[in-house]
Amino acid sequence: MIRFHGVRVLEPAGLSAPRTVEVATDGDPQERDGTGLILSNGWTDLHAHLRDPGFLASETLASGAASAAVGGFTHVVAMANTNPVLDHAARVGSVLERAATLPIQVSVVGALTERLEGTTLTDAAAMARAGAVALSDDGRHAMDRSTLTRGLQAAAQAGIPVLVHGQLESRGKDPSAEVAGVEGALAALADAPGARLHLQHISTRKAVQLLREAKAAGLAVTAEATPHHLAMTAADLTAGDAKVSPPLRSADDRDAIVEALIDGVIDVVATDHAPHTPAAKAAGANGFHGFETAAGVILGLRLPWAVLYRALVARPREILNLPAAADWILIDPDEPWTVQPELFVSRGRNTPFAGRRLRGRVSLTVCRGRVVHQGAVPVG
Repeated sequence: MIRFHGVRVLEPAGLSAPRTVEVATDGDPQERDGTGLILSNGWTDLHAHLRDPGFLASETLASGAASAAVGGFTHVVAMANTNPVLDHAARVGSVLERAATLPIQVSVVGALTERLEGTTLTDAAAMARAGAVALSDDGRHAMDRSTLTRGLQAAAQAGIPVLVHGQLESRGKDPSAEVAGVEGALAALADAPGARLHLQHISTRKAVQLLREAKAAGLAVTAEATPHHLAMTAADLTAGDAKVSPPLRSADDRDAIVEALIDGVIDVVATDHAPHTPAAKAAGANGFHGFETAAGVILGLRLPWAVLYRALVARPREILNLPAAADWILIDPDEPWTVQPELFVSRGRNTPFAGRRLRGRVSLTVCRGRVVHQGAVPVG
């Protein structure tokens, strides 16, 4: 047990007044001064690529879980674009079996279509029975509207949502590709009563408007934004780290994403943690490391604390019906630090924040009563 004195607690309404709080842990009893610090329930990341199986030089379940703990994430949701693709129930079950011993909680998303090719639907019921919390072809969006509608219907019958990568693959990566992808996904949802749709990494003002209108019309749709789309624009990138999907957009698009997160049109923040080897990144692979920079980037946005609670604690679990857990993280909101990718616990060091000075860091992570990260060194 650790007893924190004078700590503020992140709650639905924002930050509490300083008080004494006890956190159950498996270590010896401790008394700690929490003055100036923030205690929060562990954060949940609805969108992460752990690269396991198949791309172990980029990340493994173990390295990804350790990296997530450093970032304050006590529950992460791993996508299906592994090798082999998680498009069969047995593959989902295998990953979950190996994940059971990790220091944090890892849930798995099954593929919506076989090999992520957008043509043949996977067995949604079998995926759900194996433990998949959702279905998604994330990384691709090659489905036509009819296939997506049928996929939404099958997922609804299985009791799980569908997560959709908003960019229509056939349209490339400019803003119109996201608009077309979001429009098509919302149209498919309207044709699938009872289904639930979650739109991944929204990046444009027009997509925000479509989402706002869909929610006003009563459609069962939720959405996420990434820390990098909330904090950066295309003008902030250098050639070496420019590849991400969807691309970073204009300042106007970024402002629209921030506004939508604050007012709840965008429900959650999700990292889209996408580690790569240097060789893969040099060859043009899309994606940024997300876990270990997330707290500093998000806190730097100076969002209302109630928004952070909703976006990182409460709403992610609600969207995927994840059980509540007595997990905790301790945040120093004022600690300045410089992003040094070579010190990441993750195997992926591909970040656009390299060398940047951030303020705010997670100093302690407790998951299921066990200290899994403390200071700059994770606990194995």
